[in-house]
Amino acid sequence: MSFVLSKSAIALLLVMAIVSRVSFAAVYKVGDDAGWSIPNAQSVNYNAWAEAIDFHVGDILSFEYNSLFHSVLEVSREDYESCNTQSPMKSYTTGKDSITLESSDPRYFICGAPGHCQMGMKLEISTNGAGNSPNVPTRPMLQLSPYSSPGWNPWLESSAWQLQLATKLVIAVAALAIFSIGFIY
Repeated sequence: MSFVLSKSAIALLLVMAIVSRVSFAAVYKVGDDAGWSIPNAQSVNYNAWAEAIDFHVGDILSFEYNSLFHSVLEVSREDYESCNTQSPMKSYTTGKDSITLESSDPRYFICGAPGHCQMGMKLEISTNGAGNSPNVPTRPMLQLSPYSSPGWNPWLESSAWQLQLATKLVIAVAALAIFSIGFIY
């Protein structure tokens, strides 16, 4: 019996090692309480907001806005600098868009409504490409920006990383079951 328990314990440790390597993303609500809207003297400066955060590959930007008046366009650096809305690389219009930072390349976002970019509705994101490499400490499963609004619930906004986590956990539990059965017989 103790032989079976020790092999099960080894299997459990192996599964825990696999799960501990799972990379967890931080979710950031762009603009915090203000969301994605035309900035004014009392609201957010989007680039100052972004500069205060150490973004990593895998982190998620949550754009929340009134889709009747705004949109999110991902554009080239040139279009970002000139506020050109005519040739976006991607366009988001739902009012609750989650965008995963998938590489360390800089990302540029502007509002597609006429004149909004010129009024400051633009965002440049620089991403630390190391993600969860050995040189970068593992971050907690959910890290709210220091600017996050208290009423915002990121658990409801981040289905992409939840699906990824659930998939990895199912694989880990299946591996544990297979190892346990193999060690018992």
